[in-house]
Amino acid sequence: MKTYIPIKKISQAFIAVGITTIVIFLVNFFFTREKIIVRKSTFNVGQISNQTIVAPFNFYIYEDPEVLKNKQVKAEERVLSKYQLSDDVTFDVQSHINEFYSLLDKAFVRDSLNSDLILNFDQDGYGFSEQELKFLENKDAREQLFEFLLVKVKSVLGVGILKSEPNNEKITLVEGNTEKVVSIKELFTKKTALNYILNQRTPRFRSDEWKSIIEKVLNNILQPNIIYDKDATGIAKKRASESVPPVLGEVLKNELIVQEHQKITGDMLRKLDALEQAEQQRTLTEQAGKQVLSHVAEFIYIFLVLSLFIILSYFMYPELLMTFSLFRTFLFFTACIALLLILITNLTTWSAYILPFGLPIILLAFLINVPAAIIFGFVNYFLVAGLLDWKIIPAMIICLSGMSAVLPLENPRSRRDFYNATFYMLIFFVGLVLIFGAIQHTKILEILNDIKWGVLGGLISLVGSMTLLAPIEQRLPVITNIHLLELSDFSNPLLKSLTEVASGTYHHCIIVGNLAETAAKAIGANPILSRVGSYYHDIGKTKNPEYFIENTTEEENIHNQLTPNQSAQVVKHHVEDGVKLAREHHIPKAIVDIIQQHHGTSQISFFMNEALKHEEKIDEKDFHYNGPKPQSKEAAIVMIADIVESTTKSLDEPTVEEIENAVKRSVKRLIDTDQLSESEISLRELKTLQQSMIPILLGIYQKRIAYPE
Repeated sequence: MKTYIPIKKISQAFIAVGITTIVIFLVNFFFTREKIIVRKSTFNVGQISNQTIVAPFNFYIYEDPEVLKNKQVKAEERVLSKYQLSDDVTFDVQSHINEFYSLLDKAFVRDSLNSDLILNFDQDGYGFSEQELKFLENKDAREQLFEFLLVKVKSVLGVGILKSEPNNEKITLVEGNTEKVVSIKELFTKKTALNYILNQRTPRFRSDEWKSIIEKVLNNILQPNIIYDKDATGIAKKRASESVPPVLGEVLKNELIVQEHQKITGDMLRKLDALEQAEQQRTLTEQAGKQVLSHVAEFIYIFLVLSLFIILSYFMYPELLMTFSLFRTFLFFTACIALLLILITNLTTWSAYILPFGLPIILLAFLINVPAAIIFGFVNYFLVAGLLDWKIIPAMIICLSGMSAVLPLENPRSRRDFYNATFYMLIFFVGLVLIFGAIQHTKILEILNDIKWGVLGGLISLVGSMTLLAPIEQRLPVITNIHLLELSDFSNPLLKSLTEVASGTYHHCIIVGNLAETAAKAIGANPILSRVGSYYHDIGKTKNPEYFIENTTEEENIHNQLTPNQSAQVVKHHVEDGVKLAREHHIPKAIVDIIQQHHGTSQISFFMNEALKHEEKIDEKDFHYNGPKPQSKEAAIVMIADIVESTTKSLDEPTVEEIENAVKRSVKRLIDTDQLSESEISLRELKTLQQSMIPILLGIYQKRIAYPE
């Protein structure tokens, strides 16, 4: 019957495929994007040309980058620094002179010093001595000083005062919208301006006291009014750098560059180098559009290849889509294989044959089954072929030899199967390399080298799969046959307690295990899971073994002391006890599910009938197991084997006919009570497994003939 797969599951799978496609594509793009490599000129100055070279198209001769850079640096160095003649500074200085004169008028009233205002001079930074202040008492002298300072400072500022001398002897002075080149010798610094004004003193101010007064005033008010313009200088330097022409000349189409047997000159070599650069640029431009289209097609191809996982799973193995963690594992292994192949082929000198393609194949065969591993190998063949730049034969050798690992893994049961898988893989690899080597006439040394890399890849697959199996199994809702066989060991604490505490239940579980294993083989279910699940299905009875008939005699029946309802609750509870014990001992989910589902929601009919005999009103829920019903074929098989074993054991005359009828009645009762509807087991499979159980039951319960003593 076809499994219905919800649209949500399919959409989820396509989203995962899209993400994986993006990862593989991006890694492949950045590691393998095409690089155009143009031949480097082999010509040198003074060499004799062995060919005639004519320009195939118009192209420019560009300056050598280092030479161009040096020229640009020199052009920038020739640029004079730009300075602004600041009207604002001139205005501020003149304002300070006016403020100084106003301060003098306030300090002296009727030509006498006002002691209350004298502190203003010190606060404003003048610091006149008492002797100097006496010189300033005369109003006429103050007015002449004001006129002198105003005229001389204006004269100095008109020429310009630099803050400091620049490195160059000249600067560009910007005044308004005009520029002029000025020698720094024509300009003042604050020091030279101060000396100039002091040397221009009139006879009245020749004394040392007046010199000191004027010097203090000028030190306080005089400021540079020629300001360095960093932005304007930077723009000028940039323009000078850009003005250096990168093109030395142009070569026209069909122009002769060098003739055969002609000695190559420096000019010819520059033209040849320029031609090489032009050819490279034209090649890059022509291929740009093709590369974009190629990358788009590559992305679509990877997406379509990975989408095969969804298509093949939908028709061949729906469980992959229904259990997203398994589907995600497929994509994870695929991404790992793709990324390893990209790194090997682009970052190393190793052969692609070292790729451990068998590693995920072996793991998937152990974790899921052989069909799942084959689906993985088939899809990845197309991906590997594309990533190997469509080298079909190496891709075929890698993938076919990797897929051959599944040949001994139809039903893996031990660690020895890892070695068998690796052996098959290496045999196929060596055989394929020899066959294709003979077809292509490959040298024997190359064949031996390929075999060396392939053997190394096979050993990596062996060690890697053995190492990774257990950790991956713990993260997936699967259980391997190896783990199952380990759980079937009766030295396991749970099974050991079963043999010691509930010997009758132990024997019952052994028979149920034999029946379930045989039935599972007959219908293609997992026989090991069915058998081991049978061993654990009644593990909950170890909590209260005396309440179950197989562990007591009729005289010891403790249920005689309980009401039917109480007995039903005790019997029901063995399922919950079993689930709890299994989880406490970290038993895998697949077995826990069998424990929980092996009675489904069936009726505890014996105690219900007893209750009906003695009670007027009962709650039927008290006499039904809590379920759920079996959700897998293995759980359904254990349920059938459990009830069949119990039914046939109770037969008084276990003849062939009675045993066959008992098996049929048991299965029919389960069908009639709808206990098997959710397990996806078909009527044909039910008929097959019934037939498979009968020989085992006959061997156990059919009476033997009595031998004479």
